[in-house]
Amino acid sequence: GSEINFNKWPIPLLHSDDGGKYLATYGFHVLQSPDKSWTSWSISRAMQMGNEPRSLTAPVPRGQHIEEVHRMWIDSGTKDTPWALVLGGPPAAVQVAGMPLPSKVSEDGYIGALTGIPVEVVKCETNDLYVPANSEIVIEGRISNSVKAPEGPMGEYHGYMFQDPPIPEPLFMVDCVTYQNNPTVPICVAGYAPDETHTISGTCVAAQVLADLRDAGFPVDFAWLPSEAHGCWIVVSVDIKQLAKIDISADKLCRLAGDIIFNTHAGWQAPKVILVGDDVDITDINELVWAYATRYHPGVNEYLYDAVPGNPLVPYLTREWLKDSTKLPNRGGKSVTSLLLPSDFEGKRDYVQSSFNRTYPEEVKQKVLDKWTTYGFKERPE
Repeated sequence: GSEINFNKWPIPLLHSDDGGKYLATYGFHVLQSPDKSWTSWSISRAMQMGNEPRSLTAPVPRGQHIEEVHRMWIDSGTKDTPWALVLGGPPAAVQVAGMPLPSKVSEDGYIGALTGIPVEVVKCETNDLYVPANSEIVIEGRISNSVKAPEGPMGEYHGYMFQDPPIPEPLFMVDCVTYQNNPTVPICVAGYAPDETHTISGTCVAAQVLADLRDAGFPVDFAWLPSEAHGCWIVVSVDIKQLAKIDISADKLCRLAGDIIFNTHAGWQAPKVILVGDDVDITDINELVWAYATRYHPGVNEYLYDAVPGNPLVPYLTREWLKDSTKLPNRGGKSVTSLLLPSDFEGKRDYVQSSFNRTYPEEVKQKVLDKWTTYGFKERPE
């Protein structure tokens, strides 16, 4: 109640140019649809408001589930949206809260299905929401359906701090705080890789993209978001044996990949999809850069998408672009690029990699490695 004063909390300034101190960068927001059919747990930042010691403000961007549920409450005609913020939740809960699950899939139930163990939850003190029982800190309150407050800027996962004016975002009004004794609050200092956005959210996005492509019958081998690309690349390894069986052109394959990925929640974050043959280990950034440099044909097999949901945090999507009246709001700036070579579409390859790992027999490679230090090198390569 009235004893809450975030100005007295030891909230760090994460980047010297941030627009404020961020209490939440590694916690998750809890909202529930008015009909109680959908409970959303989603990771998003939340900024302390120095002039209002019992309030926070946070981005509620179009395309995210927090906005979708908040919109339901606005449309219902109520004054506020019931809300809670979990800081220091169970690792599995934090992981799933960062997953791009489909709309109307409740994260609390998904965690139990994923781990085989139900999450122990308790009811909030001031509303009907449920939160993990062993959370370090739980902040309860309401999101205003009408009042906004300045939020940001903040250094983000893409590695940039844009010194733009703050953006009006909903006001989060706090009614109650519960906590463990001597609570620990995890913090993600977002920025130049790696941070938890890349290692946790990136991995989860890749897993969901892989599932979405498989469900759609796409000839996929694997999907990955390399941390070095800061959440801006979704790389898809194409199974060329399956590819040959479906008899599809490069043009149609790229369009198919874009139509599947960019129209899902998982495809909202990353603006670029890269298709490459399954001879490339897409989890190895060196192999991926090699393939991109040698297989990308400028102006060929690259397709732009301006009518799909865009992520407003992508650095090159300026406010002017996102608000352009000639476009749909918060749309576009996405592409699909194919690094597939002509023989890949036939399920075979008319080339081999000229590299130590791929060219020489195992016994020759082993002999070289066994004698590695005798050549004057200090450490044997893995």
